[in-house]
Amino acid sequence: MQAIVEVVLPVFGLIVCGYALARSPVLSVEGAKGLTGFVFYVAIPALLFRIVAKGIATDELDFTIVYAYFTGVGVVFVFAMVLGRFVFRRSFAEQALMGMTAVFGNTVMLGLPLIYMAFGDAGIVPVTLIIAFHSTILITATTLLLELSRGQRRGFALIIWAALKALIKNPVILALLAGLAWAMTGQTLPAVLDRFINLLSGAAAPCALAALGASLATYRLGGDLRECATVVGLKLLGLPVVVWFLCAWVFALDPLWTAVATIIAAQPVGANVFILAQQYDTYTARSASAVLISTILSVLVLAVMLAKLAP
Repeated sequence: MQAIVEVVLPVFGLIVCGYALARSPVLSVEGAKGLTGFVFYVAIPALLFRIVAKGIATDELDFTIVYAYFTGVGVVFVFAMVLGRFVFRRSFAEQALMGMTAVFGNTVMLGLPLIYMAFGDAGIVPVTLIIAFHSTILITATTLLLELSRGQRRGFALIIWAALKALIKNPVILALLAGLAWAMTGQTLPAVLDRFINLLSGAAAPCALAALGASLATYRLGGDLRECATVVGLKLLGLPVVVWFLCAWVFALDPLWTAVATIIAAQPVGANVFILAQQYDTYTARSASAVLISTILSVLVLAVMLAKLAP
């Protein structure tokens, strides 16, 4: 109960505030996009840079969590595609997007602030390792499957190259690299710079959550809700169970890292699924419904997980 009151309710309270503002004349569509841009390009990179620049021991960078997490992602992704093929009779392109919907979480706008509020600096390293590979692996893999469904086999090299260029330009990755570079100098951050970055870092969590709430105001329910419920169940319950089992019993990770990976696996469906669905003009209604429904239901799921797993 304490975890629910002290972490989950404030988090989702900020999301509700963002949603209410977006539904009022106070925050326009352009304003919501601007807030999201500030969070993604300024506030969250500042938070990550400051933490990494202050020093992360090399032995803390255990990439085993990446193997464990994305092994679980692969299992659930394939399982969702199988359900799409044999239960819901979807096309190959729809199966690919159904798989992505079942595993692609809102790791940056919700997962990172939630982990930081629940675990503090101790949770930043494991969540950052997951985030560093999350979009690159899942968006690239799904795009390749979508192109395969169109028979465009010659475009694979270009897709991978585009993904690598996007990775290099990603502000989260750039912030991490900049922080590591500063840490390697052995110098402390100047007091004025540290204070400035600290102020920006303080805006990361509340602004990210408010921006997430504002973005939800643009989604509407539609499509096959039975199928949507199945995908949301896989995302909020199936993936966390698989990831927890792999982290705790197969890869034997530290309990805190296992908790972080499990909670990140339980994040609601990320908006990039809907964006990709729009680009290929398929699975749009169901992906939009999944984003909205999973975000609402994640209040209960994350509350239970934090109560069980958070310190």
